[in-house]
Amino acid sequence: MDAERNRQNTLDAIAAFNTGDLDRYLASYAPNAVIHGLPQHLEPTVSGHREFLTAMRDALPDVTSTVEDSAASADLVATRHTYRGTHEGVFHGARPTGQVLEWTAMTFRRFNDQGLVTERWIVSSDLALLRQLGQLGTPAASHPAR
Repeated sequence: MDAERNRQNTLDAIAAFNTGDLDRYLASYAPNAVIHGLPQHLEPTVSGHREFLTAMRDALPDVTSTVEDSAASADLVATRHTYRGTHEGVFHGARPTGQVLEWTAMTFRRFNDQGLVTERWIVSSDLALLRQLGQLGTPAASHPAR
């Protein structure tokens, strides 16, 4: 496996995502790829991922992902992202607020010999996102231990 090629393929795919080119972004996946961490109502497939990303782009038309860190080893690439976008459409059931949303995520992509993603795991800071959308209260104030 070419770890550096896989890391560059990941960064190229994210660059395509940032321009709104979902076709180019999704071309980085093998047709039978499994995507873990999508909302439960979606199939963990490339088409389920497309459905999620289309809804995200509809709600946050200027959404981008900044890669804060990346590491690659053999067939696995790990990235830590910060997503930012202006909330202009319904997202996670929340009506548009016009505010800029920001949340973090970590993802792990496994690649095949052709440099395509065969499996991906997404771990996202959904609680931070839901708070910004007004769907959760603010965290309780911390109290010192006695």
